[in-house]
Amino acid sequence: MVLVSSIASLNLIRPEVDANLTQIEAHISSYVEERENPAMLGACVEGMEQVAGALRMAELPGAIELAAGMSQLLRQVQERGAAAADEDFAALGQGLMILGRYLEYLQLRQTSWPQMLLPAINQVRAALKQPLLGEGYFIRLEKLLPAAPTVTRLELTPAQLNALVRRIRLMYQTSLIAALRDQADVPHYRMMGRACERAQQVCGQRPLGLLWWAAAAAFDALQRGVTVNAGRKALFGQLDRQLKALAQNDGNGQPDRHLLADCIYVAALAADGPRIGKVKEQFGLEHSCLTEIEMNAEYEVMCGPGGSVIKTVAEVVKEELAQVKETLDVMSRGSKNDSESYTAMADSLARMAQTLVMLGLLESSQAMRKHAEAVRQWSGPTELSALTTLVDALMDVESAVAGLVKRVTPGADMPVNNVQISVHQLDEARVLLVGESRSGLSLAKRALSAYLDSSNDLMHLANVPTTLQSVVGGLSFLGMARGAAILRACSRYIEVRMLAAEQQPGMTELETLADAITSVDYFLESLEANKPIGEGILEIAEESVAELGFPVEPAQAA
Repeated sequence: MVLVSSIASLNLIRPEVDANLTQIEAHISSYVEERENPAMLGACVEGMEQVAGALRMAELPGAIELAAGMSQLLRQVQERGAAAADEDFAALGQGLMILGRYLEYLQLRQTSWPQMLLPAINQVRAALKQPLLGEGYFIRLEKLLPAAPTVTRLELTPAQLNALVRRIRLMYQTSLIAALRDQADVPHYRMMGRACERAQQVCGQRPLGLLWWAAAAAFDALQRGVTVNAGRKALFGQLDRQLKALAQNDGNGQPDRHLLADCIYVAALAADGPRIGKVKEQFGLEHSCLTEIEMNAEYEVMCGPGGSVIKTVAEVVKEELAQVKETLDVMSRGSKNDSESYTAMADSLARMAQTLVMLGLLESSQAMRKHAEAVRQWSGPTELSALTTLVDALMDVESAVAGLVKRVTPGADMPVNNVQISVHQLDEARVLLVGESRSGLSLAKRALSAYLDSSNDLMHLANVPTTLQSVVGGLSFLGMARGAAILRACSRYIEVRMLAAEQQPGMTELETLADAITSVDYFLESLEANKPIGEGILEIAEESVAELGFPVEPAQAA
């Protein structure tokens, strides 16, 4: 999973990265149509190298490999000129699209699964004629591998070992053929898993036993519904070669770390299973892996409509909502109660229903369609209850659209506990509160500056504790307990160590106080710009108030 610090770095570099990716995509499109202009490719290579460098600085696994691979592929296309293969441009186009979507997904989800980039990475590597990366590439194994599970080792003579390995391999290959032909079923994977168990018995407690234990867990996962793809078929073939080598090495030697990681990854794709659970626990994957169903769902989210598209369509819905609500307001006063006005409103509701389908809000779309049909039946003055029912339905749509926009807006998450309140109104309240909180902090900072400029005139600080407490209330409403606790400590410091003290603190303490207030302000500023920098900056503020003698309790900061 991606660290908060990486996400904060991404928020800083993403505008520049997006601009570079857009420019590269435009240059490649132009070059495909007019291959006699190689100067465009030079700009693409330079731009992609800048993107790769920025992603390395942000420490984003997956994105680094994809950008570096596309940089190499662009140089290859530049060298080949007009003779560059269409597959090269297909890989570049897919890579650019996936990389942009991935960065947006990462910024929104605040966590990422770099495995989702493997298809695009391997498409680029195939165009470069480089070996493909295995599915376990992003699983980081410890330098010292754990001991193999306890199992009774078979004591065999060389002749017995050869005979047993031949039987094990025959058992494995019988099912392998069916798997390679896409004809395998649960019994086939059970047989292959049994072959791995027997290979583990040959190895005993030696390191290679770890590989066969993980391989058996991978076949357990396949029995539980994990699908077979080209990469997993390649894994089956590699395991067959390992079985063949078993007769020569007698289970001695170290396991292939890449092969072991691939087996662990496949095993972790299943939701449950005794051996699968133990493998996840052994390699620390209990809470840092997704099942195959979850992974596919996340991939669909990543490749779905981008945030800018959703926001544009949402604006269209908001305009329709505003028009309908304005018409309803007029109707409630006894005007526009004719069939022509009702027909126009029904048409607006029907258009809104179609737009909501584009946003994937099917329930809201269906509700609007029903209300459109109902409005067409209206005639003469409308009862207040009918108008109220339609207004409630419009508020539900408004909340659904606002919730969708929130999901594609970084840092806009806010829990909703009262379903009677429009999410749109809560979003407006959130924006207002963040802005007011920042204004309160600006007042406090100006008061501290005036205090210093006036040779410590305490009159300038008289209202600062009250101002900070008002900001504390706003942050508490927003669910920002850490920020609220920090400002509460700052307020207490000013009351005790400055307003009620005979001797004023030195410049060092005042700078530390300023660090605490400014850190909270920076955090709020990032939320205001929808580019959250993460709560790491609040740690600086917590250290500052602790240094001032007013530490924040862990319970307060949670």
